[in-house]
Amino acid sequence: MSGVGAIGEGIRRTPRSKTMYRLVREDRSMQWTDDMSVRLARGETTRALVEYLRTAETQGTTRSEMLTVLTERFALSFDDARLAMDRTVGGFVRAASGNPANEPDRGKDPVAWTAYQIALGRLFEEPDTGPTQEQMVTAQELLDGARRAERTKETTDVAVALEVTRLAVSSTEPGRVRYHLLLEAATCISVAAEALISEQGEGRCAREGSQQWVDGVMLASAARSITEKYAAQPDPALEDRGYELAGRIVTQLLGQCHAFVGRAMLDSARCAQRNGDSEKAIRFAQAVIADFTVLLDWFAQEKPVDEDALAISCLREAISLVMETQGTTPELDALLSRTDAVLSRAQTD
Repeated sequence: MSGVGAIGEGIRRTPRSKTMYRLVREDRSMQWTDDMSVRLARGETTRALVEYLRTAETQGTTRSEMLTVLTERFALSFDDARLAMDRTVGGFVRAASGNPANEPDRGKDPVAWTAYQIALGRLFEEPDTGPTQEQMVTAQELLDGARRAERTKETTDVAVALEVTRLAVSSTEPGRVRYHLLLEAATCISVAAEALISEQGEGRCAREGSQQWVDGVMLASAARSITEKYAAQPDPALEDRGYELAGRIVTQLLGQCHAFVGRAMLDSARCAQRNGDSEKAIRFAQAVIADFTVLLDWFAQEKPVDEDALAISCLREAISLVMETQGTTPELDALLSRTDAVLSRAQTD
């Protein structure tokens, strides 16, 4: 796989102070009053987003489960996920008022507008956000070459790379053919990701909620879907490289989000553990501990929510992995106790 490198040691950016962390969030929340639009994953629509949230609410889906879908399937940042949840409720409430003057502005508040239309049973059109016909043809040509066992080809077009992956992962063709399809998909994802990383510049992540952020989430998800096929083979070497690819995408493009980084590093740790490389598994787990322990200080008094709670859960899993592999120490016992105390607060109302 072209462009695949090690995940590296934890969060790429210098950890923010707790004060800075709050300021970033407060500034983001103030922007909601001006423009409450959100950028969705390629191929997804605002209707699909609102209908998912309505169904999730009626089925009693937990907030954590909803946020996972919103930030992975729909590729929203956590701030935009919270905004989408809020504006969906807002749209339904406005529709229930029966006052036409309460109809949201489609341009400034598209999620609430969509919820409003759905609540009233109105029909409306949305643009197709999937790959173009030309992109689908290009993807098919790349896969046709892979079927002929030609040398893997590249693309910097994210939409093409994602379409190649979708088709390769869903393929039911014979084993060797499927191997070449997956290899082509991994190459396309890697090259498209490297192009995005280069665009950001040295040491810079994608801005949360930007198209680059959305594409980073989707490329990382695509890399994991390819890797799951490698794991099913099983092919330990390719599985390891697949998680390295997903991890590189996350740390280079989404590296300011502890929850995403924690998942990527633990994926690699579990992969190494599964395939008998306990030393490598411990390295990844210890990197999570080194980078994420600061969260316990940030939330020593306050209740962590959403991505913070997810990140602290990653810290707990990393501590447990080290304990299971190397045994416990007084320091690890104390750290686990602090972690559990913070997580316990996160579960209270």
